[in-house]
Amino acid sequence: MNWTKSPNQDFEEDNRGWPKGKRRNWAKATEEKVEEIYKELESDPEQFYVGATAIEQRWREKYLNISPPPLRTIGRILKDLGLSSKRKKGRNKGAARYLCYPEYSIYEALGGRVAEADFIGKKFIVGRTEPVNFISFCFKKEPKLRYFQRIEDQTANTIINECEKFFKKFEKPDFLKVDNCLATIGSASGKRNLSRTMLFLLKNQVIPIFSVPRKPFSQASIEGNNSVFSRKFWNREIFESIEHIDERLKAFNKCSQWYTGYKLPEKKHEPKHNFIPKVFFIRQVKEYNDKACINILNEEIFLKNAFVNYFVLAEWDLKTETLIIYFEKEQQQKIIHMQSFKINQRSKKGASLSFDQ
Repeated sequence: MNWTKSPNQDFEEDNRGWPKGKRRNWAKATEEKVEEIYKELESDPEQFYVGATAIEQRWREKYLNISPPPLRTIGRILKDLGLSSKRKKGRNKGAARYLCYPEYSIYEALGGRVAEADFIGKKFIVGRTEPVNFISFCFKKEPKLRYFQRIEDQTANTIINECEKFFKKFEKPDFLKVDNCLATIGSASGKRNLSRTMLFLLKNQVIPIFSVPRKPFSQASIEGNNSVFSRKFWNREIFESIEHIDERLKAFNKCSQWYTGYKLPEKKHEPKHNFIPKVFFIRQVKEYNDKACINILNEEIFLKNAFVNYFVLAEWDLKTETLIIYFEKEQQQKIIHMQSFKINQRSKKGASLSFDQ
């Protein structure tokens, strides 16, 4: 283009049609509606969310014939009115992308609905010695959902029971992404074992995905979910009893479902006749004795040194008893390693799941 080659260009000139550094104005009526809805939400004891998304949801309910402004506009109006608070940005997102965290592989390439579950850190209330435990569930992709439940303990029995309730109440996902705690992954020393949680999920045709150990950002959506729980629920008021917690938690879950706009699916999760039991593990490659390796169920898997520090996705096919390691780069998967990975015979004998279907 000639204009790009002209030596007489004024790089400080701004001809975009809007004064540089000046905000666009919105109708006063729009600003008043946003402020009015904000105050309504803020004063409602059954409401836990007052940000742009909550305002958009309430706007649609209140003004049926008037489309709400874009979320970004609502956010700017709130900021101009001094009604917004600053949010801390995640620090690891860039590093995860740089180190090839398999985000696309998990949420897109696997080709199914992914739910996430996690125990929330122990809480305490005045007058009670025992900690108060919670479990959280979420769907990161549309239709999104946040759900929390008070539990008695953080054991395998509990996560199995709560998953069963969640599947019946909402929907059964194709995959469940969980942490690497003993309640989910099982033995801290036994090799190639199938934990009770794994077996429960596989019997329900839900494939477990284990996150990166000691890397909370690899569970970013569920950790964000837990942060919302702390900010919007737990730190919001002083709880006087377990009954008080349960009562308010019921209201919080109802409000969270309204906030995300979640609707139950029209079709239920139909059993798959060709279901192949698998388990996935997200791991970061470490250097061990000058070799690159990852740890899968207490077995060291050695890879090429070029992959040290990068993330990989391991797929354990229980039918063929094969472990396949994938490396994702620019949303493309590549197999970088494959080996036999036999199920521990004790574990296999104790399982009623058929691996030879």
